[in-house]
Amino acid sequence: MENTSLPSGVYNVTTSSPEEDELKLYLANIRYLALKITYVIIGTVGIFDNLFVLIVFILFIKITDKVLTS
Repeated sequence: MENTSLPSGVYNVTTSSPEEDELKLYLANIRYLALKITYVIIGTVGIFDNLFVLIVFILFIKITDKVLTS
């Protein structure tokens, strides 16, 4: 009777070649660089968004001050 709880390929042991390791390292570096660029873009957009809100708030204060004084 065969044990069905173990996968059939459990005894197949594979080793990776140095070329595969270099490819994995290269792809990991690309992924790291892509994430870093994405985070920089998101952070820059967030800073500009906060500056825009601050400018609108300052303009709102100036406009309401002009309306209330006239």
